[in-house]
Amino acid sequence: MIKTILAILLSAAACIVNPPEVKVSGAMKNVMMNGDLSAHLDIDTLNKTHLYGLGPVAGLKGEIMILDGKVFSTAKDEKKLLNQQDMVSKAALLVYSNVAKWKTVSIKVSVDSYAALEKLVETTAKENGYDTELAFAFKIELTPKKISYHVIDWKEGTVHTMENHKQFAYEGQSSDAKTTLLGFYSTHHQSIFTHHTTYMHVHLLDEKTKTVGHLDEIKVNGQITIYLPKK
Repeated sequence: MIKTILAILLSAAACIVNPPEVKVSGAMKNVMMNGDLSAHLDIDTLNKTHLYGLGPVAGLKGEIMILDGKVFSTAKDEKKLLNQQDMVSKAALLVYSNVAKWKTVSIKVSVDSYAALEKLVETTAKENGYDTELAFAFKIELTPKKISYHVIDWKEGTVHTMENHKQFAYEGQSSDAKTTLLGFYSTHHQSIFTHHTTYMHVHLLDEKTKTVGHLDEIKVNGQITIYLPKK
């Protein structure tokens, strides 16, 4: 009897996915509450092999999204957006992970909010054997019905607070555009790499314009592909 129980426990433990380590440099609370906008990491010092990451540019002068070692960034250039690749290396905050392999989950969904997307990520991870007590990266490929985002563009010399964080941000929307989301989920990193009201931090990349933005809201109704990390 004891051997049977032990075998069941060992089998269950073997089924739990142990994702690649998630690392973070800087902290959301230091940016939001203490106004620390300085560079906490030079991306060029990292191992970029299968590197995935996101965060704000140093000085809060744009958004960063790293996909398989390619560093995409968007900044506000007067009234336009400046989209670049491999031109920005300094980040005020960066959460990142080296992920060589991904598990693919294709599903049909109806998501009408950021909160609903967060629940979908949590549920999908659990259904596929992930312990959601462990931080993990994820990707989603989709064509959203509507998506809202912002690109931070802090005005130098202005005191930064949590209340005025988006005062100088470019706020954008898009519809029916092929988009890649990169996110990091954790129940233990609120105010570190997620805001205090959520368990995830997500950036988007518009596949056509190459605009990078911090995801604020989303609506999608249809087929999407979720990628979960494999060690």
